[in-house]
Amino acid sequence: MSDVTVVQPDVLFVAADRRAIISERGIEGPPTLAVEVLSPSSTPIDRERKLARYAQHGVPYYWVVDPAARSIETHVLAGGSYAPAGSLTTERAALPPLPDLQIDPADLWD
Repeated sequence: MSDVTVVQPDVLFVAADRRAIISERGIEGPPTLAVEVLSPSSTPIDRERKLARYAQHGVPYYWVVDPAARSIETHVLAGGSYAPAGSLTTERAALPPLPDLQIDPADLWD
């Protein structure tokens, strides 16, 4: 039995400049972005355990999508832990690390 804990995000993104981590076996290294969509049963895991695990493994960006709050919180890895990097609530915005992707909350929640 392995003592490795596998943590899988709901969505992940690998930027073009990090394509080398993609092999025939899968993604062999931290993705650029991990996205978790909260549900009542997963909230403590996603906000605490997964946040810490992704930071430990060097995932540069972490988004928490909260359908109940109609928000997306973004975090950027800085010095081994995550710092807030913005959020999306009511206004169209681009979130790091995707400056060219404008997300309209009306498209997500309405």
